[in-house]
Amino acid sequence: MQSVADRRAAGSLGRRVQQIVQQPLDGTEMRQALETLAATYSTQTVDSRRHRDVRSEMQEHTQRLDADFVRALGEVNAVFTDLEASVQHLDAQCSGLRVQVNSALRATESVSAQASLLVDEQRELAMRSTVARGVLEAFTLTDADTKVLDAGVIDDAYFDVLDRVDRTRRECQRLNIEQTAVSDLLAQLAQHEESAYAALLRWVLAEIRVLSRDAPEFSTRLKQALARLESHPVLFATATAEIASARCDALHRAFLAALVRGGPNGTPRPIEAHAGDPQRFVGDMLAWVHQACASERELLDTMFSRSAMQSAHVPHMLAAALAGVARPLEIRMQQTVAELAAPAAVYRIDSLLGFYKTLFARVCSADSSFVQIVDSLAAQARDKLAASLDALADAVISDLDVQSGVVSPALDVPASLHALLAAVADILRLHEDSVQSHEASSVAALVTSVIGRVQSQVYELVQQLGHLRPYEQSMLELNIWSSIHDTLSAFMSMQDTTSADALIDTLQEQLLGVLKQKSHLPFDSDTKVSEESIELFNHTLKAAMDLDVSRLTSRLNNHAVARQVSEHVIQKFVQDYARVYQQYIDSGSDASTLLSPDSVSTLL
Repeated sequence: MQSVADRRAAGSLGRRVQQIVQQPLDGTEMRQALETLAATYSTQTVDSRRHRDVRSEMQEHTQRLDADFVRALGEVNAVFTDLEASVQHLDAQCSGLRVQVNSALRATESVSAQASLLVDEQRELAMRSTVARGVLEAFTLTDADTKVLDAGVIDDAYFDVLDRVDRTRRECQRLNIEQTAVSDLLAQLAQHEESAYAALLRWVLAEIRVLSRDAPEFSTRLKQALARLESHPVLFATATAEIASARCDALHRAFLAALVRGGPNGTPRPIEAHAGDPQRFVGDMLAWVHQACASERELLDTMFSRSAMQSAHVPHMLAAALAGVARPLEIRMQQTVAELAAPAAVYRIDSLLGFYKTLFARVCSADSSFVQIVDSLAAQARDKLAASLDALADAVISDLDVQSGVVSPALDVPASLHALLAAVADILRLHEDSVQSHEASSVAALVTSVIGRVQSQVYELVQQLGHLRPYEQSMLELNIWSSIHDTLSAFMSMQDTTSADALIDTLQEQLLGVLKQKSHLPFDSDTKVSEESIELFNHTLKAAMDLDVSRLTSRLNNHAVARQVSEHVIQKFVQDYARVYQQYIDSGSDASTLLSPDSVSTLL
């Protein structure tokens, strides 16, 4: 057996031979190596022959490898030839199939187009279905919401569903989709909304019954329900009318109780306990109504929202509630005013009515029945005041009638005129002391009208009093004018000073004529002064009675006017007397028999 070393050497040599055999012989490097070997072993030695045998073997091995490679390539060529034939056969079959497919496509082109349209339509329908489901989910009520509305239990959940219905309806109206779909959605929502609000109204009407009590208490849900009903005017009007009716009944009962029974335990006392004092009786009734009006306003402020308070509903409701006290108030006011006789008392009632009428008109509508009733009562009081003043004026005119003869020798103003002026002064004084100035012009107009009528008719009647001398008539007219002026000048400006001046001028001329007549001197003619007339004048002047002007004017009530008239008459008389005296001196008569003008002035 070979040793291990021999086997290893043979294996190493075999590997090297194998590497050499596998080297390509046609390479440039291989040829150069072989040529080098051939040149090296060109001698015919044993070694060279051995090397040439190796070369021959290598060439033979290479040829065998080439032959095998050519044979393998032939087999590969045969395989590729068969594959090419198969591919050509497949191509022919594919061409045939292509022709068939093209023919089938041409035959099914319309079906394909229709299928494409159907696919597009299916896609559009799917999109519409998605949109429709989304719209239904967004704009329709859920089953839970419907159950809440059908249950009819008014709570927060019910109000939430109502808000959702209202919000959904508004959003549905803004949708930009087919009108039919919008109409269907709106019709469905309207049906739910109508039934829900009808149930809400029934609940509100049931809750309103507590408002007929004197001190009503209501839940916050009632306020929430009324706020929801504001969006439905008809339902809201029904609710407000029921509230007004309930409060009208409550105020009617409370007012009658305040009139007859008074407050709890008799405090405060019944209003009718002061019926003997008309002013307090009327004032207490109006004050109670005003307090009730403020309480009702506060109640409505608490019950309704700010938008409702700013609308016209609340003033109308307040006026309707106060209608419950209108009739009892009207009856008692008419009875009280009818029993009054003193103009000042009537004016107090008229002033109270005018003041409260202004207050009520601020919180109630001006055309409400309650405000109109108060206005009618104020007009009745004003008519009563005018009638009472006219009655006093008629009494003055009656006292100065020719047939009555009630004028005193002192030319005093009739007591009826004093009564009229006292009543007018009381009215004007009350008007000035009043904190309000309503219809101030009408009060002044009423007083001016009555006094003007009295003056014009009284002056005419005085002129017809035949038992009075003309200057006495003038003094009586001046006394009447002075009384009127002194009474009214403190309250209003007097515009008849011209007529007073005319009366004074007339009186002065009349008194001057009386003095001239009693002097027996020829003032108004060119007749010569006789001894007899001088003697009569001296006697009259010494008597100091007939020519005493102050005695004549002493019946004037206005002492300043009396003094003014006396001084003017004396001055005018002395001036005319000086002219007569000068004529007498110029005629050459004895001047000692006739007093000088200065002496006459001093004596007068």
